[in-house]
Order: sequence, then structure tokens, then C-alpha cells
Amino acid sequence: TAGAHLCYYHKGNDQLQVGVEVETNLRLGESVATIGYQIDLPKANLVFKGTVDSNWTVGAVLEKKLQPLPFTLALSGMLNHAKNQSRFGCGLIIG
Repeated sequence: TAGAHLCYYHKGNDQLQVGVEVETNLRLGESVATIGYQIDLPKANLVFKGTVDSNWTVGAVLEKKLQPLPFTLALSGMLNHAKNQSRFGCGLIIG
């Protein structure tokens, strides 16, 4: 009762997906809108995901399957322009 969460997701084709989300907290008087997308490149075994929100935060993740091994390499980054902060990371997903 203190907020609302709305989202819409659309799959454009086999390679592109887009989503929009709005979250409102009535107690704090805040709202955040986020748009995100995912691009699948199956021939390259690659997935790219990105988001941008109304708090000036931009994020992205690149996932590359390491064939024939059962591993996926993940590289990520997030940049908050308003707070002048950035975070970067890498990971190895098993399975």
C-alpha cells in the first residue's frame, strides 16, 4: 500500500528484448524509471545486457560462453553519474 511497481517487457525478435520498469514509493515520495535491453548473438555465443535509469545510473553486462568448456565469462560495469561512482567486475559462471 506504500508504493507501486509497473513493468513492461517486449521481445522484438530472437535477438533483441526490451523492458521498462517504474517503481514508486509513496512514503518517501520517490520514483525510479528504468529501461533495459538484452541482445543475444547466438553465432558468437554472446549476450549483452544494459540498463539506464532516472537516477543517472548506467549498467551493462557482457556474457561470453567459452565453448567447448562449460564456463561463461561475465564482464560488468555500472556508472552512477550523479554520485560520480563506478563499479566494474568480472566473473566466471560454471554450468
